[in-house]
Amino acid sequence: MSSDTWIGKKGFRYWYYRFRDSEYYGLAIVGFTILICVILIFRIIIPEVSQWFSIRDEVIATQQQIATLQQNINFINNLDKNTLDSQLQTVSHALPPDKNFSYELIALSNAAASSGVSLSDYAFQLGNVASTPGGPSKGAGQNGLSQIQITVTVNGTIDKVKHFIASLNKNLPVSEVTSINGSGGSISVRVQFYQKPFNKVVFSGDTPLQSLSPQKNELLQNLTKWDNLNTTQNSSSQSGSNSAVPLF
Repeated sequence: MSSDTWIGKKGFRYWYYRFRDSEYYGLAIVGFTILICVILIFRIIIPEVSQWFSIRDEVIATQQQIATLQQNINFINNLDKNTLDSQLQTVSHALPPDKNFSYELIALSNAAASSGVSLSDYAFQLGNVASTPGGPSKGAGQNGLSQIQITVTVNGTIDKVKHFIASLNKNLPVSEVTSINGSGGSISVRVQFYQKPFNKVVFSGDTPLQSLSPQKNELLQNLTKWDNLNTTQNSSSQSGSNSAVPLF
């Protein structure tokens, strides 16, 4: 009866004792073991290793970002806020970010006062100076610059007119003399000023802050020497609105 029960069940032990002496038994065991190992490699070991490398890369990237942020914090803490304000004011005078026509008039007045000429018969040609926040004005020219042309009649000798033009080129805002017409003591001079709104600042924490290059520092120093707007505005405010600097 026990023999019948054993044959009827045909469980694992039955198949084991039946095929253990077969030549394919060892191959089957080896193949099964290899299959299990391959499954373990592709389903467990490789994903775990990949995850480890991914976590390691994230840790390295985070450490680099923290180092960059720390470097930026140290860079900002070492800056002089008064110097930054002064530099921002200088570049704003060089290329006004908005429609501030008083800068152009003050530059003409300073150039006329230093050269000893008088100005009359002036005319504005504004063009498109409407700016959009964080971007160049619509219809702006090259590099996002808008143009403001002022034509003035300069009364004085030829040497004084030359001195007026040279002085105008060394005053802010940035300007360019595009045409000179006339003769004798009355000459029409067309001056082209430029205006450019500030670009939209897009800052990323992964980007290290850097100081200005030597070339830009040199340019900024030259602009500071030419910036007479602060002196003129302070003198005008101290003397009162009824004694502002006369233009013409």
